[in-house]
Amino acid sequence: MTIQLFHNPQSRATMMHWLLEELQIDYELVHVDYEDGSMRTPEFLEVSPMGKIPAIRDGELTVSDTVAIALYLADKYKTPNDLAPGVHDPRRGEYLRWLVFQASSVEPAMMQAGAKFETKRQQAGWGDVDTVVDVLETRLAKADPWLMGDWFTAADLVLGGAVNWALGWNLFPKKPALQAYAERIAERPAYKTVMGG
Repeated sequence: MTIQLFHNPQSRATMMHWLLEELQIDYELVHVDYEDGSMRTPEFLEVSPMGKIPAIRDGELTVSDTVAIALYLADKYKTPNDLAPGVHDPRRGEYLRWLVFQASSVEPAMMQAGAKFETKRQQAGWGDVDTVVDVLETRLAKADPWLMGDWFTAADLVLGGAVNWALGWNLFPKKPALQAYAERIAERPAYKTVMGG
């Protein structure tokens, strides 16, 4: 069965396009325009209640939001490429930590850096930009070459896509481990296919 990815190349849906390439499963890109109102139709809101992309349709099932889609696809589609530790794998907790860290901390810190608003570290769930960057730098310095060693997972894809975006838009400083990880991410064949590298 072919997965439908509701997609616009100027969106987070690009990461899910890359994930589908990494998984090597059949998919169809369904272009969604920001300006024509199609993201606010009742039909699209059934797929994505927030009227946002990415969103997928897998048969009768729909999933929206980047991390939820990544979890769903990586858990369901294990061949030819397995990108997720199973529920009983002792690496599952570490995998989930960094996959979710993208949405819970990296993304808000990127927003804070871009909008240039101040917040007290104790008041924001993500802390602040400096804390997020320091945590990333410490963890990515141990990536050899990926979060799970030689095993590239959906956590690397989601976190690595965000790190590349943050560095590319000068939202985060180009610290050595962040920069090295971003460069490794950009060398993946599926990344190059989607991003045109």
